[in-house]
Amino acid sequence: MNLFQFLITIGCYFLGGFPTGVVLTKRKFGLDVREMGSGNIGATNVTRVFGWYAGLLVFLIDFFKGYLPLYALLKLYPDEPWLLTWSGLALVVGHCFSPYLKLKGGKGVATSLGCLAFFIPQGALLAIVVYGVALVITKISAVGSLSGVLAILIYLAATGPDSAVTWFVFIVALVVIGRHHENIRRLIKGEAKK
Repeated sequence: MNLFQFLITIGCYFLGGFPTGVVLTKRKFGLDVREMGSGNIGATNVTRVFGWYAGLLVFLIDFFKGYLPLYALLKLYPDEPWLLTWSGLALVVGHCFSPYLKLKGGKGVATSLGCLAFFIPQGALLAIVVYGVALVITKISAVGSLSGVLAILIYLAATGPDSAVTWFVFIVALVVIGRHHENIRRLIKGEAKK
């Protein structure tokens, strides 16, 4: 990675770190979503506290926060697959550990899905379907998210895309699972919120 690519990656980190849920709830409702519900800034908690419209808006912004920068970079640097990989990782890490929130942030699901939709759209669609089915059955968003991660890993093992994409998916899966550690603990104890 040269200096220019490093600067692009850092830029993606700060872009990914934009705290959509916090900004939207403060501007539209005059409230901080971090002080309500589960305290998470992502679409699930925004939906729980402020309704489907606000939650969907947060999800879409966070989704395209992952997709659009990678799309633009592909147009500008079509022969740099590893630049796309590092930039995608920076977008997700920025969302999870936002520089604007003292390195706190969301679970990374929507932004990761946006990146996955760019890299492997069929795999992203599979993850969405699996998430939806798991959510309908359990009514627990964390179960849907973790099921979606598992589905994308199975898809990756079955299709074997190029190494840059493989590394992206594997690392992002670890990040998302790690960000769900409290949810996993609650699921094991049977205390997960529906």
